[in-house]
Amino acid sequence: MKRLVALGVILALSGCGGGYDSLPPQVSNGNGGTVGAGGSFPTKEDGKWKYGDVSNESGVFSLSARIDATNTYTVPKYPNLKQRSWIDLEKRKMAAGTISKRFTIFAPEQVKCTPTCDIRIKFNSQIATYKFEQRVEGVLTPINDQVSSELFDKTTQSNSATVYLPIVGLSDDVESEFNLRGYNKGKMTFESL
Repeated sequence: MKRLVALGVILALSGCGGGYDSLPPQVSNGNGGTVGAGGSFPTKEDGKWKYGDVSNESGVFSLSARIDATNTYTVPKYPNLKQRSWIDLEKRKMAAGTISKRFTIFAPEQVKCTPTCDIRIKFNSQIATYKFEQRVEGVLTPINDQVSSELFDKTTQSNSATVYLPIVGLSDDVESEFNLRGYNKGKMTFESL
């Protein structure tokens, strides 16, 4: 009799699904955590910035910082392949004694941008549209130096960004999310080298 009661309880519990049927789906954000419906970044951890420099006989003349998107997207031609976009920032010493700031988006897939297009970017909670050009497939640069410098500054001063990429073969823009926390200004300053 006890076995029948225990078996009945097990069957009753397994039939109700454990009560999790009404929870929102969990989606991996590529950052080791999950994001529920409506979320963005699960923790306040720093983004995974990568830094580099280029020098010649006169010293360092170029500094770079790269941040990869925290999420991936499916490639239209190959459904089993996932791609990840990234942002590259560069500071370069110019001949006139000034320093240029460059902002570049790398999309590993073909983008609907021939030769120019509008790309929406959301920094923290503010969204704006910027004109980009694509001289090389998948490499998007702002239309002029002023916009490039503005995007460089917004990237280094924000906690998060979402870039809406118009990938060829997809009807909706791909939302590439970036955790911009932890940018090291010292590694992008010429005087510190």
